[in-house]
Amino acid sequence: MATRKPTLREVAQAAGCSLTTTSNILQGRHELYRAETVERVLAAARSLGYRPNMLARGLAKQRTFTIGLVFERAHAVLTQNDYAQHVLDGVIEFLLPLEYDVKLITLPAGRPDSIWRRLENGTVDGHLLLAPVIDSPLLEWRRHSRLPVVSVGSLLPPNLGIPCVDVDNEGGMRMLTEWVIQQGHRHIGFVKGHPLHWSALQRERAFRKTMADYGLPTREEWIFQGRYTIESGRQCARELLALRERPTAVICADDGSAAGFIQECLAHGLRIPEDLSVAGFDDEPLVHPLCPNLTTVRHDKHRVGYLAAQLLYEQIETGTLRDDSIALPATLVIRKTVAPPSAGQALVAPQIPSKEVQR
Repeated sequence: MATRKPTLREVAQAAGCSLTTTSNILQGRHELYRAETVERVLAAARSLGYRPNMLARGLAKQRTFTIGLVFERAHAVLTQNDYAQHVLDGVIEFLLPLEYDVKLITLPAGRPDSIWRRLENGTVDGHLLLAPVIDSPLLEWRRHSRLPVVSVGSLLPPNLGIPCVDVDNEGGMRMLTEWVIQQGHRHIGFVKGHPLHWSALQRERAFRKTMADYGLPTREEWIFQGRYTIESGRQCARELLALRERPTAVICADDGSAAGFIQECLAHGLRIPEDLSVAGFDDEPLVHPLCPNLTTVRHDKHRVGYLAAQLLYEQIETGTLRDDSIALPATLVIRKTVAPPSAGQALVAPQIPSKEVQR
């Protein structure tokens, strides 16, 4: 026999409050009432096992109490996407107390108009766009939709009018490149990230600018095209090993590429860091077993997801669309894959402001 659900009136009676007060508190309008009143209503609801009627609540506020997390097709395999898993954890942590659901949406293949029909079908109150790529149709969001939106994991050009949350890719890469220069390296190579990712573009730009700022040449034969994967890192290492002249250090745009790069170098007899220093970016947990001593840059993916959900929720609640961005600072993590070059190659490093590092 099914157990009867308690009613709002019964919660109000148990709490000794009016129906209006009880309803407002259970809908999250806590700021209207004293703390002890709020706690009395919430305690009564918990004691009775009351759950709000989300359908009625949604109809009253013209809400679905659901947000969409939109995946590019290349990102959609969650079990192989550590970044997406951490971001999703942060999104859920923020939304859970608000009783919002998360709907996972993959972009359909085919005609562009089918994308907007799917995203504008009335089932969500706003969307989080997971790392839109450089040629994504999602970049035209403001032309097609007035739904609240936040880009999470890609800092997009400001002219697109889409608010963003991500790590400060340029600041993090500059910090890492400066530190490698400070160790005495002047001949530095670079493994680029995926050519369609904004983060890859930003990290490469920061590497090139930092080298130029310190008067160091960027040799194009030492710039290799990675794709944010271990195998692409292996391929880049093979290309390096085929060169007659090699750099003393290589900075990779991500940890996966760095791990593959190191593995391939070790397989060909190079010692890391004695013969070649290598650094990565992301402090990726899945890479730690493959390359536990990797010097890298750490950033809080979980925090990115949490703040993105918060920014989206504020737009939904206020009805005001935003176009600003949040770039979270990164931390340099010094381990054992970078060392000063050999005495014959080392030069006196310019004075660089000290950075707080985490070991």
